[in-house]
Amino acid sequence: MKVMESETYLNVSVPQLKDELRRRGATTRGRKADLIERLRAYDRNKDFQNEPVIIPEPLEVDWPTRGFQQLQVVHREEIPEICIEQIDMYFVHRLAGDKQSTGDVKAIEKGRLLLESDRVLATSYLMQGNALFFTGIVGAAMKTRVTYNFKLKLDKNSGDIVNSHCECPAGRGPHGTCKHLAAVALLLLTFAEGKGLYIKRSCTENLQTFHKPKHSYSGSPVKAENLSRKRKLNDDFFDDPRPMHLRNLASYPDRVRNMVINYCSGTSENLTYRYLIERADIQTAVNDHDYLERPFTEYWVQQAVEVTTEKVIAIEEKTRGQASSKDWFKERSWRITASRFGDICLATDRRNKQKLCHSIYQPSAALFRCEALVHGRTYEARAIRCFEKETGMNVQRCGFFVDKDRPYLGASPDGLVGRETLIEVKCPFAGRNEKIHPGKHFPFLTVDSLTGEYKLKPSSKYYFQIQGQMYIAKKKTCYFIVYTFRDLFIQKLEFDLEYCENSLLPKLEMFYDKFFKPYLSTIL
Repeated sequence: MKVMESETYLNVSVPQLKDELRRRGATTRGRKADLIERLRAYDRNKDFQNEPVIIPEPLEVDWPTRGFQQLQVVHREEIPEICIEQIDMYFVHRLAGDKQSTGDVKAIEKGRLLLESDRVLATSYLMQGNALFFTGIVGAAMKTRVTYNFKLKLDKNSGDIVNSHCECPAGRGPHGTCKHLAAVALLLLTFAEGKGLYIKRSCTENLQTFHKPKHSYSGSPVKAENLSRKRKLNDDFFDDPRPMHLRNLASYPDRVRNMVINYCSGTSENLTYRYLIERADIQTAVNDHDYLERPFTEYWVQQAVEVTTEKVIAIEEKTRGQASSKDWFKERSWRITASRFGDICLATDRRNKQKLCHSIYQPSAALFRCEALVHGRTYEARAIRCFEKETGMNVQRCGFFVDKDRPYLGASPDGLVGRETLIEVKCPFAGRNEKIHPGKHFPFLTVDSLTGEYKLKPSSKYYFQIQGQMYIAKKKTCYFIVYTFRDLFIQKLEFDLEYCENSLLPKLEMFYDKFFKPYLSTIL
């Protein structure tokens, strides 16, 4: 039935009006005047339905369809250098459309298993402009007859993953992060490092495996409390040998508490029962010792960070993994690190010192996930390799250095060159695609008025950091390295002892004694 015009409702019979109301999903009760008024109300409100919301299709990548050729060893020179940090950044740290990290850690783990299981069946390659396109087939993990076609786009200069797509539900483009795409990314990583292609071979190329078990058992023994019992335990099993007049005394818990505390403090042994006892309120106890020059908790903090020469060497050796080492985080927690020297020395009287101390002791978790920090961690290793190639020097890993005379100061250089030199690497995220020059993206650089060359600003936070690192690590020189995808800047800085003793160290010592040490004493 055609849609009626509101002017024609008076000339339409009642059955026709009811049919029109049924078509619109409305009730058909009432007289003819009621039916007409109801239809006119539906006309005014467009049948009480909102306009349809059209969801835009995701951004489509202009994937090429011709010109691909099978990936072979001869193509290794055309593929840029790829590192595992770039894959982690795309699958784990890359900010999605909702401004949240994708966090597909399991995709990388499962992709590695797919690669080791020869589930990458075919890979083709095409270079087009400044982009590298890869396409091929990856087999499903659990089904032998199911395969998925994938597409991958890399930046020719940096090796970053730009776009990806897979036919599986989790790999829909333009930024798919499924395990099949992770397997291909890991394949390209191993291929760029000079290793062979992990592409599935025919059955006659593999060794026979009929005598190998399909599954391996790696479970742990069942705990005693999880074993099944026919008879349940209850309080009747345990008989109290004490007389009735000695049971449930009000002072008995205090007696046990004192015995446990005295035993643990006298023998330095740890009893599990000790953790059932409520901790003492240390901050209240501080007020009971007002005769001391400083709160006794500050003496505890000072004693906790003190080190000997042997301990300084041991700390540096066991923290060479830096961010991947638990000891590195432990040794940094109660110390002021060189990366914060600039914030402290440039802080004005209006700066909230309590918040500054809190940010030094416990940095925000969001800080470690920001794009700039993730970018810096990702490309630091590549910047060091470029420095080694440019200068012919060999960079060695180093750990966390602690100053013996001022044990509350620490530094983690990015590497050592010989015995007298360290390096500090910066990979600015804002200027990652720019040539290095003083300006908006590189505000820490300036032009030398005498030579006309670029150099690090003495007022920059990086200058405070580098001079502090050389003082703490007892080094004479430092190579300041700035890396972008298009350029590499290297400056050799000399250690300025007069600057450290007369400017840097007094400010740090005052901040520690006046603000940071009292802050640490309040969180014990």
